[in-house]
Amino acid sequence: MKGVITGLFYLFLFHPAYSQEQWKNIYRESAWAERDQWQRAGELIQLLKIKEGSVVADIGCHEGYMTTKLSPIAGKTGKIFAVDIDQSKLNLLKKHLEDRKINNVTLIKGEEDNPKLSSNTFDAILILDAYHEMDDHDEILHHIKVALKVGGRLLLCEPISATRRNLSRAEQELKHELGINFAIEDLKQAGFEISYQKDPFADRTKVKGDTMWVIVAVKKG
Repeated sequence: MKGVITGLFYLFLFHPAYSQEQWKNIYRESAWAERDQWQRAGELIQLLKIKEGSVVADIGCHEGYMTTKLSPIAGKTGKIFAVDIDQSKLNLLKKHLEDRKINNVTLIKGEEDNPKLSSNTFDAILILDAYHEMDDHDEILHHIKVALKVGGRLLLCEPISATRRNLSRAEQELKHELGINFAIEDLKQAGFEISYQKDPFADRTKVKGDTMWVIVAVKKG
């Protein structure tokens, strides 16, 4: 009987539905400490080149993994705008901010094609593992470019697995991934200048079976 129970446990453990649920949990606050082991968040923040007083947007913020890390860098004179189209995520983030007594963050419920950011305001904008979900990426990039100050930086960081690099964009996005080549093409078409790119950047093969690339694009005058 013990062997049967053990076998059922392992069947459950490696069942696709269980794996999918574990994948979803990497965005939850309960998984942030584990995420710190592979996300390389500190390096992402360095690439944004923000400091005390900076105004920064975290688009696709989920429950605020990066928002809470950006907040102390911007400090009392800076401001973080956390954007998501899912109000339930923003509600959870609000609680996380209250628990941590963070008061330099503004929550914004964006639209699928518009993050609703003020014009010529932002020193840096981050989109982490969310750009592949944006069907109207040209419109999103237009709004971001308008929102950035001249010299402002946009950082994209997205996953792609080795077996899907040669698939079409539509096929990659169905798997919640995106190759760096598609993002570079989007950014150049939108008029951004690519200042930094690295592929691969973060290794999450043990978590999701893929790696993440990073791009920094600059708004020129």
